[in-house]
Amino acid sequence: MGMAAPGQAAPIRHGRARQRGHRGGAILQHRSIWSLHLPWHRLATGLLIALGYTGLLALLQAPLAAFWGWQMLAWLQGLDLAGPALAADLAADLAPLDPADLSLFSLAVPQVDLAMADLGSTGLAAHGLACVALWVAAGWLPDHAKPGAYVLRFAVLIHGASVLYFGLWPGSFTHSLGGHVSAGLRQSWMLLLLTPWLHLCTYYLFPFALWQRLAVTGVTLLYLALLAPLQYTSHALLLVLAGPVLMPLLHLLFGVMVPILGLVALYGWGMSWHDPLRKPGARRAR
Repeated sequence: MGMAAPGQAAPIRHGRARQRGHRGGAILQHRSIWSLHLPWHRLATGLLIALGYTGLLALLQAPLAAFWGWQMLAWLQGLDLAGPALAADLAADLAPLDPADLSLFSLAVPQVDLAMADLGSTGLAAHGLACVALWVAAGWLPDHAKPGAYVLRFAVLIHGASVLYFGLWPGSFTHSLGGHVSAGLRQSWMLLLLTPWLHLCTYYLFPFALWQRLAVTGVTLLYLALLAPLQYTSHALLLVLAGPVLMPLLHLLFGVMVPILGLVALYGWGMSWHDPLRKPGARRAR
């Protein structure tokens, strides 16, 4: 465009105007729509990493199951929850399995059969009063703590529904402590198997170095493997002390959600190592 004649407004360059805010500042492109160069060798390397970690987990499946069992046995004995009979049963369950009986998607875990507390009507009433008190207390939290208040009230809703259920239909609850622990350990195993493939679809797509991709997945797998026996031994202790009324809350809010939160946190830590979307001309990690 030519220059405007005297007395006329300058012509608007629409292309540049679209890149300016109402105060004249530049509007930068949001990182969510940055383009990402994805060469085929990066995808191939990520696929090999995922396959390698899956093969490693398959080789370590039986030792990992035995490790989880021995860890739980040690903690239960240390907490004075496992008597001689239970210890003998757990030791028998931890005997080496025939590789032909193993399946990649099914983990052989020991059965932890412990008696849960019977709270009775008085104990359920105390749980109900605690739910009401926590609901009210959540409303007193300051504005900057509102996210915590929402989580607290969500937990109160779950536990309140459990208290109501056990107050009306206690005999129809068929789940056992051993079944809860076994199901939780198997969920942890499935999450271990999924982790390399989740990273393949996310972390491996960015131009991180090979050692960084291996490290993020390796640290995450180590975290999940160490957490599982501690988490479900804690569940067993709480169920022995508080009874089955606590099981829905433990399953829904403190079950598989706990390792998932750690997985996401470790992913964020790995993404912070350096800016994967480097400026043009910078050397990219292969």
